[in-house]
Amino acid sequence: MSVIGRRLTLPALVFLAGVSTCAAIERPVVVTVDFTAAETAGERLFDMWNVANRISPKNGANVRAGMKVNTVRMLGGIVHKDKNRKQSKRPNFKFDICTYDQRRQRYVYHFDRLVDRINRIGKGGTQIHQIVLDQPPWCFHRDYKFIPEGKRDGINFRENERVSHYGNSLPPSDKEAWADFIKALMRHLIEVYGKKTVQNWRFRVGSEIETPDHWFGTEKDFIEHFANTVTAIRSVMPDAIVGLHTRPPDFVYVKDKSGNYKGEQIKSFANGIIEYCHDNKIRYDFWGISDYPNIKIAEQRDPKTKYATLFEPLINHPKWLPGTVIDLEEFSVITSMDPLSSSDSVQADTFKVALTDHFYTHGVSQIFQWGNRTDSEPAWPTKVFQGMIGKTRFDAKIKGRKSSAAKHVGAIVAKGASNESIDALLYYYNPADLEANDFQEVNLTLTTEFPVGTRIAFRKVLITGEHHQFSSFMQHRSSSSWLKKGGSKYGNANDSLNDAGKAAWASYRSSSLPSWTKTKFIKTRPTADGRPGSVIVIDTQLPLFSFEKIEMMQLK
Repeated sequence: MSVIGRRLTLPALVFLAGVSTCAAIERPVVVTVDFTAAETAGERLFDMWNVANRISPKNGANVRAGMKVNTVRMLGGIVHKDKNRKQSKRPNFKFDICTYDQRRQRYVYHFDRLVDRINRIGKGGTQIHQIVLDQPPWCFHRDYKFIPEGKRDGINFRENERVSHYGNSLPPSDKEAWADFIKALMRHLIEVYGKKTVQNWRFRVGSEIETPDHWFGTEKDFIEHFANTVTAIRSVMPDAIVGLHTRPPDFVYVKDKSGNYKGEQIKSFANGIIEYCHDNKIRYDFWGISDYPNIKIAEQRDPKTKYATLFEPLINHPKWLPGTVIDLEEFSVITSMDPLSSSDSVQADTFKVALTDHFYTHGVSQIFQWGNRTDSEPAWPTKVFQGMIGKTRFDAKIKGRKSSAAKHVGAIVAKGASNESIDALLYYYNPADLEANDFQEVNLTLTTEFPVGTRIAFRKVLITGEHHQFSSFMQHRSSSSWLKKGGSKYGNANDSLNDAGKAAWASYRSSSLPSWTKTKFIKTRPTADGRPGSVIVIDTQLPLFSFEKIEMMQLK
């Protein structure tokens, strides 16, 4: 019987998060938190996944309620899109908020166009987190002379750099006119929205600035452009929040080794920017990096390496500006970069939970996301943090990490100010092998100030491969025949499946979606050393590539 056109379900025994039901269960990992010890209290948890990226929005941000938006390419310098919504090589002059009047020999500002775009975002109920000051409107490269593609004279840009994939990726040819434009823009925004509102917006200079299609200029060109832009902004609003967005510090462009228009190797600008800003007293308030980890590549899917590779080289630079906010301003777990294909898998979801834990520990502020449209539901890797935001995180000690499996168990435990509400988020993620089968028993022990015998209500929700739509779908015996050439079982339905696979997917519903358990009740136990207070003890079991949230409440 054909699977197409009928409902597909998978027996619960087929797999659990990709785990054989006969896999060996190791001795329990013990997660302990002592709420009575003041030194274990850390920072309050904040929503790290609260910003959505939008490119050149004209009719509102289309962002899910409660999220803020980062607007990219709002000033102009963009290209038209063809009938298939693909980028063309034709400049879209009507989108520009600045043009040049050739007859009168002057720049003309069209700030009403930007105000209309901002107002439409606000009308939809979305707050602006950040406005990216790229691309420069097309009038700012009017003085350039272009030489033939493939040529290089060290002075002029090439014909193929006139219009990039994204639009105008050239430094403004008239730096003074650009500064005047930015000053006028800031004055206009303050006039329309008020100083307090504009002070709360962040302004970013550049997008992945070492990427040629984002910036055909040199490192020196960008440093001068950044300094010029920051100086112009702060001449109007000294307290404006301004920063930038680069590739990782170890970035080297390998697609084309011929270099930029001056013949220089294209690589990270980070050291040059940090040193120039320090020496010239140019303040940057935040620094964003991009990361598109490929879930199929072991070294890219290890969350414990991310801070060290993405941010530590910046912060350890002797001229780094202390107090600078660090973000991931573009992020997606993928299976392929060209073409771009995101990973809709339980492995990717568990990676995100582990990454959040890692970034909380190391002071990363935000992870900007794509998607998250108004008709979408929050994904479980971010949904599990709902209810934890604003609570104080406490240090969790995890014993049993000597075993190869146990060291990959993590925990985020937080408590409300009233002491009544406690949340624990446990996860089990090992980047070594996506196909590994394993369970891990976990013992959660929380020392509280509650009297012995205090009644505690708790409930749990576990997310495993069995509960994940695409992961469970790809466990079907026919799944290998549903992948198109280059498609991945760790990818997503739109990009990975052939026609037969998409037909099967259209009728598929997992038989076991994530759901909260019924509320259970326990009583706190005496402390092991006889100290005042009592302990909450909950035992659970985590399959590899899974995460579980436990919500606890003291009953009066």
